[in-house]
Amino acid sequence: MKKAFFFVAFLTVFSSISISQKYNSELLKSYSKSEVQSFDTQTLNALEYGIEHAIYFIATPKEKQVGFPTFNNPKLLTKYTDLGLKITNENQYFEIKESNQLMVVKSLFVLKNELLNKNKN
Repeated sequence: MKKAFFFVAFLTVFSSISISQKYNSELLKSYSKSEVQSFDTQTLNALEYGIEHAIYFIATPKEKQVGFPTFNNPKLLTKYTDLGLKITNENQYFEIKESNQLMVVKSLFVLKNELLNKNKN
């Protein structure tokens, strides 16, 4: 009886571990474990894709002198997770201190579309 109980307990634990969602631990720099586990597969894939593809830099448009949040020198860090940022439903813009550039963090919508189009090719 004890063997049967331990066998069932082992199978339960093993199956719950194998069913649980796998994710890039880099996401834990920006999200809590429970947040990561709550994401659906499409969102999780987009956030993982975004680790390497969410950030780009542009010249600050002269007509757009708006007070965006500022970072000192994020060019050394090219991952949104290194900056502790979360991907949102809108693109995010940050001024680069003592430069003429903006750092853009793509939205979840953009990342999902890029990933979808990438997978089509």
